Amino acid sequence: MPLVFRLFPAAAILFTLAAASRATPQEAEEPWKDLVTEGQRAAGNNRYADAERIFLKAVHEAERFAADDWRVGVTLESLGQVYRAENKLSEAETAYRRALGIVGKTNGDDSAEVANINFDMANVMLDDGRQTEALRYAHKALSTYESSFGGTSIETAQALCLLGDSLRSMKNYSEAEGPLRRCADIRETDGGIDSLELADALHSLALTYVGERKYELAEPRFRLVEKIRENKLGLTSPLLAQTMEDHAALLRIMGREKDAERLTILSAAIRRREKKNAR
Repeated sequence: MPLVFRLFPAAAILFTLAAASRATPQEAEEPWKDLVTEGQRAAGNNRYADAERIFLKAVHEAERFAADDWRVGVTLESLGQVYRAENKLSEAETAYRRALGIVGKTNGDDSAEVANINFDMANVMLDDGRQTEALRYAHKALSTYESSFGGTSIETAQALCLLGDSLRSMKNYSEAEGPLRRCADIRETDGGIDSLELADALHSLALTYVGERKYELAEPRFRLVEKIRENKLGLTSPLLAQTMEDHAALLRIMGREKDAERLTILSAAIRRREKKNAR
């Protein structure tokens, strides 16, 4: 599953910092606010080592108000996202667990803010191969998203895809199919037939159909994902190569060796370029 790296949107940052300014004297807020803004900028530019260092400072600054101050909670959430981007899963889990306690106390366990951290925690659990725990957190996030934003919201879709991917990784293909189909339907309605988010959902759904041996349903979805990713990401995208490799494996099962070989040649060329660029 592609990395879901969700930082505060710009509007949320402004709201958070404005609320902080109302809660305490302006001069007391400035160091923490400056660090949060700097950390967000570094993370947004994929400078994760810098972002980690900055957010750790921001946590320390927030703790000047209180160990369980709401500023500590929201800063820990961003720190956890940076840790996950660095593949520091244990550190991310620790940050999220502490954030859950603080944000739950401040906003309530059924709040959207807590649901966001549950969603992040589910991703960490899935990355770490702890699918059963990932399912638990994904269900919590989904329940809140559906009640807060509705059954067709983009937040609901992301939780459905995460739930489906967790089930698929456990080879529970029949259970994974429903959430992934719902996710794909919502994303198609929201972003159209050529969105990258839809491609992610359809790729997972196609892999699920392969697991269920529903090959005739999987094959056209692989083709659509290839088209979307080629148009949006270009012919040299590693995600396009992955789709081609999965598609080729299916085509071989279906006895379409010539079509599979064509995709294998194309994906191999992309992988060679990827290795060359990584040197």
